[in-house]
Amino acid sequence: MKRLWRVVAVAVLLAGTTGLSACTADNHKLPTLGGSTSAKSGDLVAVAKTYYDCMTDAGVPVELQPNQQGDLAVVQIAPNHTAMWRNADGSGGAMTADNAGPDSPEQQKINDFFSATQTDPAMLVDGVDYTTQWLACLDKSGYDEQAAYGPIQMDPAQLQKQVQSNNKWAACARENGWPGVKDSTMPVKLDGSEWPTVLLPPTITADQLRQLLTACPNFDAAKATAINEYWQNNPTATSYPGDDSPDPSISFDVPGMDGTDPKIWEQLQPLYDILYEAQNAFYSSQGVGAGVALPTAKAT
Repeated sequence: MKRLWRVVAVAVLLAGTTGLSACTADNHKLPTLGGSTSAKSGDLVAVAKTYYDCMTDAGVPVELQPNQQGDLAVVQIAPNHTAMWRNADGSGGAMTADNAGPDSPEQQKINDFFSATQTDPAMLVDGVDYTTQWLACLDKSGYDEQAAYGPIQMDPAQLQKQVQSNNKWAACARENGWPGVKDSTMPVKLDGSEWPTVLLPPTITADQLRQLLTACPNFDAAKATAINEYWQNNPTATSYPGDDSPDPSISFDVPGMDGTDPKIWEQLQPLYDILYEAQNAFYSSQGVGAGVALPTAKAT
């Protein structure tokens, strides 16, 4: 069963990316989230190996993973660890151990980490502070996560399914007291920088959001169970079943969502908690680490 990641990015990230995020820091020439550079696969593999070796020598539990081209160029925290990291640009991410639910001590540590007022880069893994080692390894290797994953080419058919799911939900929202909710549209670019998303107005309250989700659920536990069974029965599969209809992608039409205002994520966290409450409860019941996926690409 797949691990879930709690991504709290305030920069534009590639949709579906779940590895370590690159960062910037004073007096360090480090890669940035938005500054992915083109590189040959051999170069990416060499950089990843240098980064992996450096992090391993520092005691950080990491693993090498293949990118979409099959090159061992992606470095991630190894499974069944609780980790959280924050970049200088305000982006960051976290993962919980596989047996950690949404109310677990591990999840609470993650919540505390991202609700703190500190903005300096930081990395904690299983409660150990690896910030200094992490920054040094990034500096030494030049590792860039976006470059490591290689060029992204989204499947138009999957995007169309996402748009259809989104717009079915948007129609329900309009019928239940929110006439201003607009349909999403197909992205112009297919490189992962845009993702079709329904945007709710910033004036919606927690109570109103709960009422809306009662009338228009954004998560189907039966479908999620079927998808889990599909992955278990098809361990080598690289895509969802052909008849799969994804859950609607929903976010909030709030200034600062492009990453220019890091504080906006702290303000929106309670709404996202509600938005993904049913999803997290389901995966927690399945014994999978909980995760709230905040937007990972520009909404369209």
